[in-house]
Amino acid sequence: DKLLSIAKQHGIVCVADEVMTGFGRTGKPFAIDYLQNKPDIICLSKCLTGGFLPLSLSLASNKIYQSFVSADYKHTLYHGHSFTANPLGCAASLASLEITNSPETFKNWERINTEHQNFIKQIEKLPAIENIRLLGTVLAFEVNNNEQASYFNSFKVDFKNYCFENGVLLRPLGNTVYILPPYCITNEELQKVYTVCLEALEKLT
Repeated sequence: DKLLSIAKQHGIVCVADEVMTGFGRTGKPFAIDYLQNKPDIICLSKCLTGGFLPLSLSLASNKIYQSFVSADYKHTLYHGHSFTANPLGCAASLASLEITNSPETFKNWERINTEHQNFIKQIEKLPAIENIRLLGTVLAFEVNNNEQASYFNSFKVDFKNYCFENGVLLRPLGNTVYILPPYCITNEELQKVYTVCLEALEKLT
């Protein structure tokens, strides 16, 4: 929020990438709902259609829009791609948004958050686990394996392979493990994720 404030004071155009954080992931409809300062452009994708079909949106403030409104063709934003306003993608998006905005989905956000909190109590006891954070349905933590913390940390390969071999798809960003379940996941399925994750951590740390 402070960074946005400073950027806006200097006339810098701010872009929020809500591809992963949008549609309730952080516990609010969008991550920017936690901020007082709002971006000029918002990028949306994936969750628009529930991941079933390709569709994306770039939403801009009226100030940005007006900068392209002109009788001079040089001011035109000449941009388009193959999936622009794709009818199937738009139909899938409408269906997905209807489900996302349902009371059942709101309850699932809370349920997943509660299950994550319970799992945190298990992993926070492990000496190699650091910087645990939870926001909405997004749970993330770092694993100290005596390598530099980075996207290229070797931990991600062994952890991903172990989980995959045991029926769970988790893909760490280097030594950062994140659990980002779909809202329709059951408690039983979540427990499977937690169990395999815990086994992998105990085996690899």
